[in-house]
Amino acid sequence: MDLRTFSAGRLSAMVAVACGVALLPAMALAAASPAAATGVAASATAPRCAAASLLIWAGPATGAAGSVDAEYGFTDHSASSCSLYGYPIVQMLNKSGTDLATFDQKAPGAFSIKEETVVLAPGKTAYFGVVYASSTGYANLTCPTSAALRFTPPQNTGTVTLHGSHAKITPFGGSTEHLKCGILHVTPVTAKRFQ
Repeated sequence: MDLRTFSAGRLSAMVAVACGVALLPAMALAAASPAAATGVAASATAPRCAAASLLIWAGPATGAAGSVDAEYGFTDHSASSCSLYGYPIVQMLNKSGTDLATFDQKAPGAFSIKEETVVLAPGKTAYFGVVYASSTGYANLTCPTSAALRFTPPQNTGTVTLHGSHAKITPFGGSTEHLKCGILHVTPVTAKRFQ
């Protein structure tokens, strides 16, 4: 094919079509990206959330078959976006603020939640679940009820404390022969509510 036989108009049209075809995969990737769809900056540009910039959110707690499923979250109350990735740490406290025996364990796959980076715009929440056995099935044995819960956000050393009715949990574990109070199963953070 001899390019000298093409008019300038036809050549420009071919270049435009070729460029459009080359852009289609990039546009498809951008459309498939949640960050692109919501206009949220990629996690590479959002710093890790500091505990001081987070408030704790408490959602519903439901019980069935001897266990309790509770939903909590970290809300960004700063003026800029930040990111979270991984598993929070939960610590039960008594009325005086002293630690109660707490054994939090990672619960990968619970509620179909997978580890992912969650970018929080100001006012947005990253959710996570806490699952524990209730007193059902433990006869007359008792475990302490927390008066407050202290949460450490993922990849963080600072903490956020929750008081009130949503902070009062009574997790059991083990068996009637070998009771172990305070066993909690914690999911990673996720961008969507699951209860």
